[in-house]
Amino acid sequence: MTPADLKSDVIQLALDQGFDVCGIASPFVESHLEGYRKMVADQTYGDMAYLARHLPFKENPELLLPGVKSAIVVAKNYKNSPDQTLDGGLKVARYAAGVDYHIVMTDRLDAMVEQLQSAHRTAAFYVGVDSRPLAERTLAILAGIGFKARNSMVIRPKLGSYFLLGIILTTLELPFDRPINGGCGTCQRCVDACPTQAIGMDGGFNTTACISYQTIEKKSSVSSNELKKFQGWIFGCDICQEVCPFNHPHIPLTDWNEFKPQAGVGHHLRPDESGSVDIPTNTPLYRSRKRVWENVSTVRYQ
Repeated sequence: MTPADLKSDVIQLALDQGFDVCGIASPFVESHLEGYRKMVADQTYGDMAYLARHLPFKENPELLLPGVKSAIVVAKNYKNSPDQTLDGGLKVARYAAGVDYHIVMTDRLDAMVEQLQSAHRTAAFYVGVDSRPLAERTLAILAGIGFKARNSMVIRPKLGSYFLLGIILTTLELPFDRPINGGCGTCQRCVDACPTQAIGMDGGFNTTACISYQTIEKKSSVSSNELKKFQGWIFGCDICQEVCPFNHPHIPLTDWNEFKPQAGVGHHLRPDESGSVDIPTNTPLYRSRKRVWENVSTVRYQ
């Protein structure tokens, strides 16, 4: 089997698992991590100290998988609302409305690896999503999945940015894809719409100002006054994606039931009469073990 034939098989396996697109990149991305290294050096990552610990692994994937030669990158659409904007209540980012994507994506990636391993006994694999020390967005751009947007997301024309990324590092040698052409041009809708001015026109991004950071990664509680500034977003934020012209209404909703709102907490947290919210154990909110917000008296995990 030629490397090109093997690559075709890998891509077909990804499509058979339900992923929307698959690309291959070199796993060695050290030359593309200048901004990441600066963030670590300047310690501008706030409460996300794990980003500093992850840097050596992103610079040298051999630390994760000795003999690694290729990175298989997959993407899956999680768009689960036909509404361009979510209004009212305590809002949950679309990616977190259903079942925890870490579980869902990893299960599908593991299924791919199981099939590859059966056909290539001596090959080795390492599976991960964004919780692993992988430069998943950089790898996605290099694999031709999409281009880097002004809001730091990865955008793929005709798919937008409402998609999740998965990575399989492997010792199999596969032909690499090329980055796609694309960019935001002069569009600044995300810059203008961000309530905390986290996005810069020059491509800069203030991580700790981002509402997603404030409501997920920041260790201290979110106050009622802060929540008003966040326009109701209490777990993550989709504002910069909602206003993006690439996320147009013609993009279909996800076909994975796990990502649909009825599978998890939905797009809004709805406290009961006592001000409590029950968080199912299979959701990102449970995984994060979130603190008690000042406007929600009790968060019960069930």
